[in-house]
Amino acid sequence: MSRHRRPGFAPRLIVVAAVMAMVAAACDSGGGFSQADIDAAVADKDAAIAALQTQLASASVETDVVQVGQLAPPPGGFQVPGDGWANEESVRGGLWLVAEFDDSNEGPDAWDIAAHPRVYFTSESYDSNFIGALPEEEQPENFIGWHAIDAYSKEVVASALYQYKDPITRGPHGVGVSPDGKWGYVGWSETPEGGSQVSYVGIINIRTMKLDKILMTDAPFQGGRRSQALHHIQAWTMDETDEEFVILQWGFGANGGPHHILNPNDDNRVYRSITYDDVKPMGHPFTTPSPDGKYLYISMGANWIREAEFPAAAVAKFDVTTGTSEVIEHTGRHPIGITHTQDGKYTYVVDGTSSQLYKVDNELNEVVGHTSTGIAGPYGICLNWDETEAWINGKGEGTANLGNSMSIFDLVSFRASREHGNTPFYLGGSASSVDHCALHPDPEVNEVWISNMKGWETIVVDLNTYTVEAYIPTPHSGDTHGMAFVWYDGGWDSGVLMGDQGGPKAQVFQDMVKANAEAAAAAGG
Repeated sequence: MSRHRRPGFAPRLIVVAAVMAMVAAACDSGGGFSQADIDAAVADKDAAIAALQTQLASASVETDVVQVGQLAPPPGGFQVPGDGWANEESVRGGLWLVAEFDDSNEGPDAWDIAAHPRVYFTSESYDSNFIGALPEEEQPENFIGWHAIDAYSKEVVASALYQYKDPITRGPHGVGVSPDGKWGYVGWSETPEGGSQVSYVGIINIRTMKLDKILMTDAPFQGGRRSQALHHIQAWTMDETDEEFVILQWGFGANGGPHHILNPNDDNRVYRSITYDDVKPMGHPFTTPSPDGKYLYISMGANWIREAEFPAAAVAKFDVTTGTSEVIEHTGRHPIGITHTQDGKYTYVVDGTSSQLYKVDNELNEVVGHTSTGIAGPYGICLNWDETEAWINGKGEGTANLGNSMSIFDLVSFRASREHGNTPFYLGGSASSVDHCALHPDPEVNEVWISNMKGWETIVVDLNTYTVEAYIPTPHSGDTHGMAFVWYDGGWDSGVLMGDQGGPKAQVFQDMVKANAEAAAAAGG
């Protein structure tokens, strides 16, 4: 598993590999093991570990950690396994615990939290143009992982790679962090020899960056079952109850789902599954919670809707507590990026196929305006500090997916901005298939951070000067997708998810944006 990096970049790295041998006898004869079964499993496990250690020797990392934990049997007949984790909602939505580790809190801290208390997390996987351009004999095997970047110095302070048991065939898109900053979530897919792709999400103890659990999706879908790859992840706190949630959003293209809402304070069990019985048709897997956390806004669509001659797609406004929803109609052909004003009055929806931006009145649950985004194939969207501008990622969705620019959109005049020179705004560097953005939670910094799905850098734009301020290389020259800003100002037990690609998530961040927006509105801005 060779790793290729550009010269001169030597991040601190922790490599965590989960290597396990599945014990088929656990599903036979009521879960019993013979001594021969155990001996064979241990021998296979040790051989796999030895092979991985040999591979890791070429990675040029400072620390190699091989993690081995307790196995849980795979779901037999898709019934509730006696693992103490599954419940009615996890079974209904087809999410299964397949591995659990008893040492995720053991070992050194992933980084010096006192020196780097405010960090930005993003994914890393094999999809960058840099890796794809290497000669075939120099290309590394597929890899998946994530890394933490100091949100001020822009130094990569920690990185981790993961694997379960088969060759990795799809790296992570979304990454997420629980509202208290204790748990991380990274998804990937593996394909056994001669088999079909299986998709997983690793739940990670952030302090050590070790795996705590691995969950597998095998979900009911239109009378059959399917294992969609994990795409996006977001987390939030509900204002009324202080309940904390994380949503795993599965699928690609125009028919995602089912999705799963986890409760990170209940051993990351499924609080609620969102299946086709709840929201149908379920479109591209981009959901975003309302600022008060009461609702999820879920893209509704399908392949035939994306290709239709009229804007027949919709967004479901899903009540997290009751599991019911209202449908907001006419949001284009392929709704993707979704974000909200922090007063909860408006939702903005990006249509990736028609390159339109839709404005939704959240009280009326109706579209009250739409126009061109000013860029082709838009995807993610984030708002500035006073919510007078939207930055919209020009991913090139529906074309070559190689967009390298962003639209600066004036939300007051509701058209692409004319105030900052030529638009779209070219990002430069390795920008390619740029897909998400997030506002830095410190107003003194005043930056937007951008993920780069086929590049090998995180891109940072200074909103004071409207220039690219930094290109932050990924540890293994891979690409990035999801994102989360997390502050640990009082140490590991003080973590607060500040914001992600869905917008501000911490109350203090939301309040600052709301105050700035009110001041701008009062000033006529």
